[in-house]
Amino acid sequence: MKEKDIKILWGRSGNRCAICQVELTPDGDKETLGEMAHIVAKSDDGPRGATDLPNDERDRYRNLILLCPTHHREIDKNFQDWPVSRLKKVKGDHEHWVSEQLGNGKITVRELDNSNFFEERQRIYLELSRNHITVVASLTPLRVSEGQIDTTEPVVQSLLEEATIPGNDIEQKVNRYHTRPSEFGIVNEIFRELPKRTGHSYHIFESGHCEYFNELGSDTDRITQYVLSKGDDVKGASLVVRYTDIAEAIDRGIAWLCSLWANLLPFEYLEYRCQILNCKNSTLYSYEGDWKEGVIGYPTRSESLIYSEVLSRDTDFEHFSFDVLRWLAKCYGLVLHSRFDQHGKYRRPVTMR
Repeated sequence: MKEKDIKILWGRSGNRCAICQVELTPDGDKETLGEMAHIVAKSDDGPRGATDLPNDERDRYRNLILLCPTHHREIDKNFQDWPVSRLKKVKGDHEHWVSEQLGNGKITVRELDNSNFFEERQRIYLELSRNHITVVASLTPLRVSEGQIDTTEPVVQSLLEEATIPGNDIEQKVNRYHTRPSEFGIVNEIFRELPKRTGHSYHIFESGHCEYFNELGSDTDRITQYVLSKGDDVKGASLVVRYTDIAEAIDRGIAWLCSLWANLLPFEYLEYRCQILNCKNSTLYSYEGDWKEGVIGYPTRSESLIYSEVLSRDTDFEHFSFDVLRWLAKCYGLVLHSRFDQHGKYRRPVTMR
């Protein structure tokens, strides 16, 4: 689900269940937790799923309805009694009621808006990245508020130190001596100077926000020099980054964040963000073909590439990881047909033709 659709749904629903009007929160207890239900199921074999609504439209605002847990179970268990037409009418009537109540000052709506938080984190990311290509993956509650996680608990430190550092397909865990408290929670962080120019910052916030930050300075230098020395056509790019370097950072980040969600984070919904920083005029080195001709992407024009999606706890993360890697390839003008080959190695993006 996209952040914009989530904000529209919660705002127009007045933080209330569309059926019983009980007040909801995105991060409350079982009784007050709002659930973003699908009118037409996300899959064809789900409740009300046998329609011609395209799959890419099923997570959009027009196909979502905000419900309490009790009524979410009700409409999916007894879906014959809750056809698409009835749910659309219930949603429409409810949003009309919310509009009237707001106009009369009888209810207030607390907006879901993490924009200031994300802007501040973006500023810090750019400072930490030292103008190098950097991959950042994060999970964020729909409404950032302090006191959600006690980061002094030993289990939090243990989960932090389960993070693995990308590089050479080795499951290298972080050095626990780089773990320390921070003003936000707990962090494992180190940044090396020349000639290595690499670093990482893995951070668990008391608010429940978690981030996986990897700087690729030396790796980018090395592959850029290699590709230019071969005389490959980089289409005017000034930097070349290897696909597998970014793909591994994305995948390891997702795996670690999923572990935190399963074992620590109490939220039903979280916003996932993947960012490639300082990537303006960079291109993607995919692989060498039979004739040693490198497959090179097209230079990007953006300072940062950002992928954002609101996920639920039951997300299929294997499929989701593939979606993120397809997005990455597309940003560089390439196409990714599958995540791994028959040997379990990364399938590389290719040109469209």
